[in-house]
Amino acid sequence: MNHPMKHLTPLILLALTLAITPALRAEDQPDAAPHAKALLSNGDFETLKDGAPVGWFGKNTDNISVQEEAGNHFLRLKVTEPPESAKTVLVYRSVDLPADAKALELSYRVRYEDIKVGKEAWFDGRIMMNFKDAEKKVVKPAPKHPNFRGTNKEWTARTQKMLVPQGAKTLEIMPTLFQAATGTLDFDDFKLTPLSDAQANALVEEETEALRQKAQREAAAEQKVDDKLAAQLAQTGNLLVNGDFETPNKQGDFADTWGQKKDDGSLTWMEENGDHFLRIVSQETGKITMAYRLVVLPREVKGLEISMRYRTSGVEKGTQMPGDARAIMHFKSGPRYGHMEYGSQVPPSPRAMTFGNRTGEWTQVTQRCLVPEGATKLELMPGLWFAKAGTVDLAEIRIVPMSDADALEMKTDIDAAAKLKAQRAALIDNILAQPPITPELKVSGNQIVTAADGKTLWLQGLSVDSMQWSMGENILWSIHVAIDEWHANVIRLAVMDTFWFGHGKGQPPGAGAQEQYRQLVDQAAQLCAARGAYLIIDLHRFGAPMQRDVAFWQDVAQRYKNNPAVLFELFNEPHGISWKVWRDGGNLKEDKHTDVNPTENTEKQAGEDSVGMQALLDAVRSTGANNAVLVGGLDWAYDLTGITNGYALNDPAGASGGGIIYVSHIYPWKKGWQEKILVAADKHPVIITEIGAIEKWSDFSFIGEKQRYPLEGWAEDVLAMLQQNKLHWTGFSFHPKCGPMIITDWNYTPTPYWGVYVKEALAGKQFELKKMR
Repeated sequence: MNHPMKHLTPLILLALTLAITPALRAEDQPDAAPHAKALLSNGDFETLKDGAPVGWFGKNTDNISVQEEAGNHFLRLKVTEPPESAKTVLVYRSVDLPADAKALELSYRVRYEDIKVGKEAWFDGRIMMNFKDAEKKVVKPAPKHPNFRGTNKEWTARTQKMLVPQGAKTLEIMPTLFQAATGTLDFDDFKLTPLSDAQANALVEEETEALRQKAQREAAAEQKVDDKLAAQLAQTGNLLVNGDFETPNKQGDFADTWGQKKDDGSLTWMEENGDHFLRIVSQETGKITMAYRLVVLPREVKGLEISMRYRTSGVEKGTQMPGDARAIMHFKSGPRYGHMEYGSQVPPSPRAMTFGNRTGEWTQVTQRCLVPEGATKLELMPGLWFAKAGTVDLAEIRIVPMSDADALEMKTDIDAAAKLKAQRAALIDNILAQPPITPELKVSGNQIVTAADGKTLWLQGLSVDSMQWSMGENILWSIHVAIDEWHANVIRLAVMDTFWFGHGKGQPPGAGAQEQYRQLVDQAAQLCAARGAYLIIDLHRFGAPMQRDVAFWQDVAQRYKNNPAVLFELFNEPHGISWKVWRDGGNLKEDKHTDVNPTENTEKQAGEDSVGMQALLDAVRSTGANNAVLVGGLDWAYDLTGITNGYALNDPAGASGGGIIYVSHIYPWKKGWQEKILVAADKHPVIITEIGAIEKWSDFSFIGEKQRYPLEGWAEDVLAMLQQNKLHWTGFSFHPKCGPMIITDWNYTPTPYWGVYVKEALAGKQFELKKMR
């Protein structure tokens, strides 16, 4: 059994030793005879100086005293603080050992009264001891620590024999009340005596036999645990007892083995259609509300399959991470019987199982994980972790051992993935170390050309997503694949000002996470520059430009100003405003214009006054940045009619800058390509920074029936339209979970309804335009 004191004692004692207050100066201590039978002087506490026992040292001396009883002196340790303020009361003595000492006998008299255990199971009265070498380092094994609890008012003689480990030069003896809640502990007549060689040999045999018997008992206990687990699996197929919450406790008011119901309603045992489940309700914003179980694991288990059936309602994201509904798990070491709470975390922990906001819908989630070496238990904590509000219902939790073959296959896959990740990181590092070769570009009429020699550029690429909702997923490798394998020469990188300034949802707090996010954008820019490609930094906001967006572009433009590889897309998808407010800003409540599809995004507008797109352009130019700027039109950036009808922006950089490239987004429900896009493209360069075909209309149910038409041939037609008119474009989305998807997985397998066509177009295939939309 791994008792925590075995691991904690050396560190704790070192700290205590350093903090000890001497009772007597070294020159005042009596001489010790190193080879005398009695190794410990003044063990009877009869020799005092200023009321303190000579040779002994104390910590928290207000709680330590030498008492007299019938002419006899003894040591008293006493708890005088309330239990919540319990502290360690300790007396210290270091004894030099004879060079030939093989074993020792410690004897003493003790009595105690009302010693109650403190906050931890080992907080009580005891004698702590350590052997140390010539350099004052702890030598193991340490002697056993006799402990004292409850009351024993009569003086009782005790003895303890101990073997001296090789290299030990001193023995530390520390009578203590170790953060006990209450109690009085008296000691007298300490004696430390070397044992003869014959006694030492007998002690070796005695301890060897004791260890053998202990090993037998532990083996039997371990086998009993495994037999019980095997029976549990045979009966229920689940290592988690009462994982279906059907068995009540003795009182009948809560699920057995799951603790007890909470009076505040945070934990309740519910029934629905004859089935029981556990309900966890957030009662206070930003707090943890959870259930807790410690699941004992079979000794030879190599992997686990964990499944949970849940439903949630009203879960609102909190400001502190993770701020949602999930099950957090940790593997732990330590005993599988007795004091099972003992033990430490064993990394790596299983991945947390996140509970999505599935109002009224029971949902099953399953994951597999390997059991790390040394893990004996699984700590399971499902609930609400710092969420603003919400309810989680748990109907069943199953924890099942994986087969050895499945665990081996999983480990092989994990090792291979780690190796591949390291290889990819090395390749990316090599590219990042290369010099930038991307030529500076600028606008010339309705074309994009190289600034140095006026060669026409045709930007064709991919939209790499995830940094608009997270710290980024596979960003650099995706850019590498997009450029080197899919032949993109431009990458659109969607970002959010909240993450840029260090307060995005789920973003770890502190400047470190903010700088990590910014450095990833830096690396994306350098990766493109080293390959002669361009990076579009897209502020992925919706609605109308606001003052916060001005602050973002002033900061970003300052960081990347005049970087030839970096272009600025000022605002993702403007909508719900007039062209005048779009350009010049204005009061959003007074502006009555609405877009065709206001349900495509539900982001609420912050504030009442828009600054307009011109203000964002001015913010960029105010930093001295002459980078080309991308500006999206209305109707979720689809409609560019206002650009040719008097609402084009004025570029303060004039002819010396990179100029303005206007942006449109095209999806299958957007009609009128000629009117909405191509008319503007006759006079200005236009880039389609979002373009995506969908597999079926049911995936985009928010699109009304009147806007739908047959999807067959749309992907080929829209790509053909881009090619015929030499419109610049970045396909959406180069992420397997951001629709419309170009890829199905992180192996970058193209989707058959869109990705296949995008990859062919980037490789140079020309499509035939059969139908304009």
